[in-house]
Amino acid sequence: MPIVVRVVSEEDYTKWVAEKKKDLAAASDDPAKVYTLDEQKERGAKVYAANCAACHQPNGKGAGTFPALDGSKVVNGPKAGQFNILLNGKNAMPKWAGVLSDGDIAAVITYTRNSWGNKTGEVIQTQEIITVRGGK
Repeated sequence: MPIVVRVVSEEDYTKWVAEKKKDLAAASDDPAKVYTLDEQKERGAKVYAANCAACHQPNGKGAGTFPALDGSKVVNGPKAGQFNILLNGKNAMPKWAGVLSDGDIAAVITYTRNSWGNKTGEVIQTQEIITVRGGK
């Protein structure tokens, strides 16, 4: 049985490990699981801190060209609008589909719709994101 060994830099190895961890986390998402509001907010807070807070600020107040999420009509309006922006991007907002897992997107939307002054009470489930994205 042949074995192939690749020698890579420490930086490339670290990137590879990070990607594998991300793949494993995404694969562990059970799209059929129904999460509670508290579960989604807890997970969403972590996703927000790692991916959104730099632009929209930890307090959701935004800065400069990055709009506030606290009190936002998009965040507090019909969820389809927020789904569209996170999945497809808009202006400086990157397209998060394919970057974040469907579970992470559902969690961060739940978090933003129920944090700061936003109190929709909605819990976005992974399956909703899969459906909107055109998955099964």
